[in-house]
Amino acid sequence: MSERLPNVFIPDKIDYMPEKKLFLARAGIRYVEAIKDENIMKDVNSIYLLGLECARPKLFWRTFERSELPDYSIPSQFAQYNEFLIFISTLGKEIDQKIEELGKSSVYLSFLLDSWASESLEKLNDTFEEKFKKENAKELTMRFSPGYGDLDIRTNKEYVELLGLYNEIAVLNSGIMIPRKTTTCIAGIIE
Repeated sequence: MSERLPNVFIPDKIDYMPEKKLFLARAGIRYVEAIKDENIMKDVNSIYLLGLECARPKLFWRTFERSELPDYSIPSQFAQYNEFLIFISTLGKEIDQKIEELGKSSVYLSFLLDSWASESLEKLNDTFEEKFKKENAKELTMRFSPGYGDLDIRTNKEYVELLGLYNEIAVLNSGIMIPRKTTTCIAGIIE
């Protein structure tokens, strides 16, 4: 358990609004085709606005020295770094509930909102990284999330505990997090 409280970034809407082209690509829809179809664009625009209405984004972060982290929580690609940024971003439980609710009447609209939320998290993470680099005059490696490479998905629990967020984010034994639209990330701080 961490003794220091994490920093919190509450973004403005612009900080997590995904590009429509990327959101559609995640949904498997080609933008150049979608813009020709009035019905698809009506659904896309409606879901985009619904996402903005339902999302309650927050991002929690802290820097850590290597000695504060268990070895298994650091990807092998980051072996040469001594300081790390760990952050957890979430869109909150309301968007998960809306995705589930939509799924009862329209799998298509539910899938669109799920795709929007995934891209929204990516945009939030990108925005935060740029903000961190600018405000701290530091460079970062690319971010890495548990479940990729040699970083076990169950490391999500370690990151949640390191940031003291067990009341905010639940982690199942599988490593899946609740709210589902939540990501954990680690980046090496380049000296």
